[in-house]
Amino acid sequence: MSDTYILGPARLALGDGTLTHGRLAVDRGRIARILPEDGPSDLRPPDGAIVAPGLIDVHTNGADEFLFNRDQGNAVEVASRAYARQGATGYLAGIMTAPWESMMHAAAEVSEAANQLVEAGDPIGARCLGIHFEGPFLNPKFRRVHRGEWILQATMDRAQEMIEACRGALVMATMAPEADGVDEVARFFFDQGIVCSAGHTAAHYREGMLAIGLGFRTLTHAFNAMPPLDHRDPSILAAFIQESRTTVQLICDGYHVSPAMVDLLYRTLHERLVLATDNMPPAGSGYRIEGGVVRAEDGTIAGSALLMDQAVRNLMSYADIPFETAIVNATRSPARLLNLDHELGTLEAGKRADLSVWSDEYQVFSTIVGGVPVFGSAHLYHTSRTANA
Repeated sequence: MSDTYILGPARLALGDGTLTHGRLAVDRGRIARILPEDGPSDLRPPDGAIVAPGLIDVHTNGADEFLFNRDQGNAVEVASRAYARQGATGYLAGIMTAPWESMMHAAAEVSEAANQLVEAGDPIGARCLGIHFEGPFLNPKFRRVHRGEWILQATMDRAQEMIEACRGALVMATMAPEADGVDEVARFFFDQGIVCSAGHTAAHYREGMLAIGLGFRTLTHAFNAMPPLDHRDPSILAAFIQESRTTVQLICDGYHVSPAMVDLLYRTLHERLVLATDNMPPAGSGYRIEGGVVRAEDGTIAGSALLMDQAVRNLMSYADIPFETAIVNATRSPARLLNLDHELGTLEAGKRADLSVWSDEYQVFSTIVGGVPVFGSAHLYHTSRTANA
């Protein structure tokens, strides 16, 4: 397919909460222009289709039966193809708490595999946007399935080793802000442009405000692995809700957080809410999907079975909002969290042509990464242009 083409006509969910009708001119992997609805096209979606920015998952542990911790670099291609099927064009590869050398090796292998896919040329699926370390600087009281013997004290030497292992691709680190040594490491990460996310924490409101002052700008899986949002002794979640510089990540599966609380959180945060899956493939003995979530052998929730497109549909339902509004929390909101909103997250001239194409029933038809269809291209009908747009 040519690297210059016109896609449409279709409804365009711009990623800012609005919906319009038009066509997209794509030129060498970027959106060149948004054109009026009438006019010639090269790729025509089915009638009633919606074109939106590609979804971005900031918290995933793998895909299908592959885990980044266990399968390391081999998981990258699998995850990229799996996320493309969900309408996602980018994701962070999550490395969970494990023996330290194992974590560093996994990060290096994932980074190398992601670089090799980029160097190979045309994308084969969603892009791995970098590494997310979930641990090992956590509070053991809220470790959940993160094994206590692998939780370590935060030190500057370890922080530097994390950066080096990722070969410049460390994007986010989930840490308990009250844990020993995290204050110094958080300031260091913040200065390096690495996103600090509070999670697996016993912190309450005051500690949360102090964490934000240190440079924490987001909260990992709201309500989960942290104290409850008590009305007399509010948890760290209250601080992140109140402080407008922050975002809050949500596993919108209806199990990790009830639909009523999703609605309440959305009404409070709007586009400061970031949809994330914390997808945990039930790989290996002792893990199973039960009650809509992935559980360890003792019944502890280990992650979700959620996919990004379902997260969008769930938010539409739980918060009673239209598609063009819900899509913001899976596109522009995560792009802003990752400081990538100059490139991703909205349909605007000059941004990457990372797109998702949806049916009028909000199912993903096709996914386009850097202007290249990577999933469902058969649903985009090639047409013959007889005039220039």
